[in-house]
Amino acid sequence: MNVNLAIVVEKRKAEEVKNLLIEKNLLDVSRKIKRYGDKVEIPVKGVPSLPCRFDIVEQKEIVGRKIFNPFEEIKKRLRDKIGGEGYRNLPKKWEKIGDVLILKLDEIEEKEKIAKVYAEVLKCKSVLEDVGGIKGITRKPCFKLIYGDKTETVHIENGIKYRFDVSKIMFSSGNIDERIRMANVVTKNEIVVDMFAGIGYFTLPIAVYGKARVYACEINPLAYEYLKENILLNDVLHLVKPILGDCRKVAPHGVATRVIMGCLDSMSFIPYALKTLESDGIIHFHQKCKEEDFPEKIFKEAESIIKADGWKAEMLFCKKIKSYAPRIIHGVIDIKVF
Repeated sequence: MNVNLAIVVEKRKAEEVKNLLIEKNLLDVSRKIKRYGDKVEIPVKGVPSLPCRFDIVEQKEIVGRKIFNPFEEIKKRLRDKIGGEGYRNLPKKWEKIGDVLILKLDEIEEKEKIAKVYAEVLKCKSVLEDVGGIKGITRKPCFKLIYGDKTETVHIENGIKYRFDVSKIMFSSGNIDERIRMANVVTKNEIVVDMFAGIGYFTLPIAVYGKARVYACEINPLAYEYLKENILLNDVLHLVKPILGDCRKVAPHGVATRVIMGCLDSMSFIPYALKTLESDGIIHFHQKCKEEDFPEKIFKEAESIIKADGWKAEMLFCKKIKSYAPRIIHGVIDIKVF
């Protein structure tokens, strides 16, 4: 006998959870999402791992129509408009940031026509084509506008509002679990130095939910301007001090109980992170590396740098955040330094 499982989450987290389930291919689109009071019941194919509290229930009856499947609707609208390889290669995945859509359309012609349909179905004002990932120390995305004319948006995630121009500032939806985790691990009395703050990826959830004081360093002038806007937008001006410049030069010394190193190549920045610590503390160390090197080899390399500076190190937590390329991952290690 098949059991129709569903998870029950708070209404304010429902959209975020639904998107995560879609990414993990765990949303059961054959059944209906139910809403009652401040709870939402979402049908699943199996029990998921999620960065928030949820209850598991059995749906005893299937009620109403199937969940709307946007990709099926996109295919339906494009079936007679494009042909051949273009139709067969329509992207099944996309990234929706606020009301701006990001697509990969490699080797597909009639891109503007395709983008228009995706925008209409997914209720987006503009579509960007990903033509090269993220480049440079300022982490500028390589996107090409193929539909619409406005790429500034407000993206809401976990109750946090992020305003920025998607065509000029990177935002990784795949890091959502880590942003939610950071909102929960930091406590009110801590002082945090965010060495690569961007528009406030980690700074904002830490301030909003952790109520900690944050020194937020950012080298990209445009990202820094959006960071200041987002501090006001989320009403945490009393908790966050934005700092423009290279964190190696502008990060405050001897103040932090916790350091966020959200750069994909943080290894060379460890000595500067140690300078920010008041005494012992925790470093959340992010690194892009070979899958087989994580976490042991990466931690040992970080530990040797920490020891050379006269400190000791202990690995408290590690997690593979996402795949970056074949056999290359983005991972995080929480390191206690004392």
